[in-house]
Amino acid sequence: MRLLFVPRSLVWVWSLTACTSSPIMSPGQPPPQHASIAKELPNAEYPIEFASSGKAQLKDGVFEEPVVPGAATTTRIRLGKGLAVGDVNGDGAEDAAVTLVVQPGGSGVFTFLALVLNDNGTARPVTSILIGDRIVVKSLAIQPGTVIVTMLTRNPGEPMSAAPTVEVRRVFKVRGNHLLEER
Repeated sequence: MRLLFVPRSLVWVWSLTACTSSPIMSPGQPPPQHASIAKELPNAEYPIEFASSGKAQLKDGVFEEPVVPGAATTTRIRLGKGLAVGDVNGDGAEDAAVTLVVQPGGSGVFTFLALVLNDNGTARPVTSILIGDRIVVKSLAIQPGTVIVTMLTRNPGEPMSAAPTVEVRRVFKVRGNHLLEER
């Protein structure tokens, strides 16, 4: 049996494009107004508070910088496995919701939900919001004006060392370029 080595970034991009679908078009029908932005997500610049500049420019799905200048410890921000595509803002273009996983050099592993709008075929990440520490995102979904996260977390009072087993559904409304959790 032969093993095939494929760089992780190519597998990730391939899996993103496999998750999107192209509309079936009739002959003579004009092409869609906006292209898919899924292939741009691993190399987009995301607003996120853990980056020293407030923005993390990913390259092949990863951003890394020293915690402080000259430090050996780094903050690592990577694109998570969570992905949803759909028209969240009603402009007819395919937007995206993704997860960003932040490892700031300590024991925490923080997951953010990021909203990426389709700006005439260009991925434009507009906001990110912390959704948990050492959680498991089971799914993301986009509905008009809404992003829904299904995740596993812990009961109040459980130690962070406990495996997340409590399923929670969180709903975020899109207000302009912001995500606001619906309570």
